[in-house]
This record gives sequence, structure tokens and C-alpha cells, in this order.
Amino acid sequence: MSTTPPPPEPYDPPPTRNDAHAAAAGYNAPPFAPGHRAPVSKKLGIIAFVAALLGVVIGAILAFVAGLQTAEIAQYADTSTGQLDPNTLPPGAEQTAIAVAGLSVAAFAVYGILGLWGFIQGIVAAIKNRGRGWGIAAIVIAVLGGIVVITALGVGAAAGVGSTM
Repeated sequence: MSTTPPPPEPYDPPPTRNDAHAAAAGYNAPPFAPGHRAPVSKKLGIIAFVAALLGVVIGAILAFVAGLQTAEIAQYADTSTGQLDPNTLPPGAEQTAIAVAGLSVAAFAVYGILGLWGFIQGIVAAIKNRGRGWGIAAIVIAVLGGIVVITALGVGAAAGVGSTM
């Protein structure tokens, strides 16, 4: 016949420094209840999502317009290399080339700045659980948004060149 050992006594963790200071000051903190947390705001994740989405949308629109503008200067490109010689461009085409360059840079700058903001803030939101789902969506959009912006530039260029033929 065997005897069962008595059940273990409940574990009381040693007091922490804060508990010792609170007890010395006469303050008794309420017991920790793991199931009862204050609701956290999801604003951080939502803002990250909106920033990343705006970066992709605005960048794609600017890239598409830049692509459309390439139709006017495509006829001046060297057929063997596809390069433009700025010395052989007429004055109107020079302005169009400047507009294409400016819009392309603006498209990728807007996407880069807003996408990076959404990416970093999405990571913070996901780590701090302040809109974790929105933060993860912001990270995905910010990472894959470059594909959208590059595709918009190519589609705009194809549409622009296709409409002039």
C-alpha cells in the first residue's frame, strides 16, 4: 500500500523591489489579475496602415502619369540602345523629359517616405499589440508596394506609347 504525497503548497513569488517600496510606504497594490487588461487603442496600427496605403496609392498614381508622359519622348529614343540624347531633343520634348524625371522621382520618393513610415510604425504596432492586425497589414503593403509602383510606371508607359501608335 502506497501513500500519496500531499499536494504542493501554492507558490508565492518573492516580493519585487516595487512591492517592497510600496509596502514600506503603506500602499498595498491590488493583486495582479492576468485576465483583466485595459483596452488598448488600435490607432497606432491604423495610422501605419493608412500611411503605407497612401504611399502606395499616391506613388502609383504619380508613376502612372510619368509613364503616360514617356509617350511624347519615346520617339526621340535611340532604337539600338533605347537611350535619350538630351542634345538632340527639341525644346518641347526637353520639358516633357524633365516632367517625366520629376514625376518618377516624386512617385518613388512619396512611396519611399510614406511606405517606410508605415513599415516602421507597423512593426511598432505589431510588437506593442496596438492594432497588431493593422500593423501587419501595413508591413505587407509597405513591402509589396514597390511592385505596385513599378508596375504602374510600366503600365503607364505602355498605355502612353500604345495610344500614340
